[in-house]
Amino acid sequence: MLKIEKSSKYIKKEELEKVTEVIFEYLNESFDIGVKFACENCIRGLNKEYRGKDEPTNVLSFNTDEDSKNGDIVICESVVEKEANELNYDAADLVILYFIHGILHLAGFDHIKDADRDKMEDTEQLILSKLRVDICR
Repeated sequence: MLKIEKSSKYIKKEELEKVTEVIFEYLNESFDIGVKFACENCIRGLNKEYRGKDEPTNVLSFNTDEDSKNGDIVICESVVEKEANELNYDAADLVILYFIHGILHLAGFDHIKDADRDKMEDTEQLILSKLRVDICR
């Protein structure tokens, strides 16, 4: 189930539901996800509190508890806009990428070790290709 707390200016609820469906099909499982699109100050505060980094970031994921893949994803569209301009990507496509990235974190993927990063990025690219979104990382 997908719950959207605050909507995106780039992507409609139905599109997020489609992305979620494709990811769950790939993972062969599903779980509850909440998503919120937050301002830079909000995500900066969360990033500082939970990661010790006093700066805004594009996406954060929070599992509701250790024994569950259920959780919340917070995306900062103003950070995404800046990145889209720098990388010459469509901001809506980057929102999709970071949404995928957040869900994969909830599912247990990470990018601390090189091999894990490669696996996560390969999975992101596979899902993006199924959605016909062209972003190379």
